Amino acid sequence: MVAGKSFRQIDDRSWDLARRIGDMDRSGVTRQVLSPMPELLSYWFGSLAGLEMSRYVNHTLAEMVAQFPTRFSGLGMVPLQDPPLAAEELARIKADGLCGVEVGSNVNGKYLGEPEFAEFLAEAAHQDLALFVHALHPAGAERLSEYLDLIPFSAFPVDTALCAMTLIRTGIPERHPSLRIGFSHGGGAIVPLAHRLGRGAQVTDHFSETLKKKPIEYARQFFYDNLVYDQGYMRYLAEEFAPGQIFCGTDYPYLIMDEDPASNIETAKFADPESIRWRAAHAFLGIDARIYG
Repeated sequence: MVAGKSFRQIDDRSWDLARRIGDMDRSGVTRQVLSPMPELLSYWFGSLAGLEMSRYVNHTLAEMVAQFPTRFSGLGMVPLQDPPLAAEELARIKADGLCGVEVGSNVNGKYLGEPEFAEFLAEAAHQDLALFVHALHPAGAERLSEYLDLIPFSAFPVDTALCAMTLIRTGIPERHPSLRIGFSHGGGAIVPLAHRLGRGAQVTDHFSETLKKKPIEYARQFFYDNLVYDQGYMRYLAEEFAPGQIFCGTDYPYLIMDEDPASNIETAKFADPESIRWRAAHAFLGIDARIYG
């Protein structure tokens, strides 16, 4: 419920670990990363309420991971409506045993490339935590009031890509090359926007020398999940656009989830399927392959 209205109906797959593990076994998933449903990020709360919400969700996630440490990893959340407070909270995220943080594609209409998030991004790099960007309340969604179904199916991937563009444009990957940032749903519209931004760099002296490399090279430093609903495009992302940076995503347990991720990877005939199955995820999350093969 949000503001007294039904937002989404969910079932016990969101919290029943035994049922979830059973579904994982049936779909060939050895290890799964748990993260908050994006609406729980609660950026519209006040700072202290957002902090309380974050700590409650993070504690819940950490307990779930601790129950089955060989089956689950976890991404927590922070009150990004207050970036300095969010930065301070990252050390607690790491101490709780979580691998990183899920963040919205925008925070109350502001993208992550804006200066107010610089301290948070620097601290995430310092703490060696992964950031996973998921679409949330896309900018301009109010213009789709007559076509609400276009918001999740079209506006979400555009907003995700715009978030990535602001990070590249403001030089975040240049300043923090070790910062691991992943984007949901294949980065959404990342491919055409990266090429177009590249042309922009050519005609603006690399945005007044903010960028030292082509925008697409920074885009290739990011990680992406493979949930793009087309095997040809999935192969393009994994083998041409960002080799070694594409990991398996499922959107479990929601409506548009990939119900057979193992089969989809197998039938896509990747040159390096193990990269999609686990190697890119290990690199993104900082998981030691010697411990979890």
